[in-house]
Amino acid sequence: MRKNLIDVVFVPLFLLLVVFPVAALLLNLDGKGIERTLADEMFWRSVVNTIFAALAAALLCTVLAAGFGYYHLFKQHSIVYKVANLLNDLPIALPHTVAGLALLLAFGRKNFGFIGETGLAFTLTAVVLAMFFVSYPLAARAIASGVDRMEREVVDVARTLGDTPAQAYFKVVLPVMGEALFSGFVLAFSRSLSEFAAVVMFGGNLPGSTQVLASYVFTKVEEGELEMAVTASAFCIMLSLLIVALLGLRRLKWRHA
Repeated sequence: MRKNLIDVVFVPLFLLLVVFPVAALLLNLDGKGIERTLADEMFWRSVVNTIFAALAAALLCTVLAAGFGYYHLFKQHSIVYKVANLLNDLPIALPHTVAGLALLLAFGRKNFGFIGETGLAFTLTAVVLAMFFVSYPLAARAIASGVDRMEREVVDVARTLGDTPAQAYFKVVLPVMGEALFSGFVLAFSRSLSEFAAVVMFGGNLPGSTQVLASYVFTKVEEGELEMAVTASAFCIMLSLLIVALLGLRRLKWRHA
């Protein structure tokens, strides 16, 4: 029996292009590298910075995406929705170095010099904003998809009972959108964890201050500390797998609820 062409093409390419790079990294883990990395205070500070900034960015993404969900449900013909819907995907197509430069010019000392010498740039706030900028589209699309999947009749009933669109959205729509909200949050969080270019351009790469895991790995490669870079990268992979597993388990729970 002939093998399906898709099986013949997909499996080898998947193993080569997805599994092999991850395996190659993990197989290069070194005992001394692990020991030195885990003893490095800057590594743990970068971990804390990464998780804190990613959580803050994901929360901001989810709040703003919930606002977009309202426009997606009730005001698709408004100019606000049309502009927001058009620009939502811009951060995905935009080179992230360009995104970082845009944030630097927008929130740097030129416009926000009253806050400090560099404005918001090169602070942990800048890291959060950079992560938010590149992650928001994922949260917005997740919540918009959740709005599309819900039963519109529930909203219509609320409207016939006298609720305004805003009241119906907060009282009826959001309470039943737990899966979409959670998915949007987790997707934004996981995307924020991996951001590098925009974070470095706007937030800088200041060890112990604005350095995150991605920039820590880059710094160690530049310094020739490949073993430490591999260890930090493996930590990132484990953290990402944990998030993916959490998202999968949560979705499975909702489907069987």
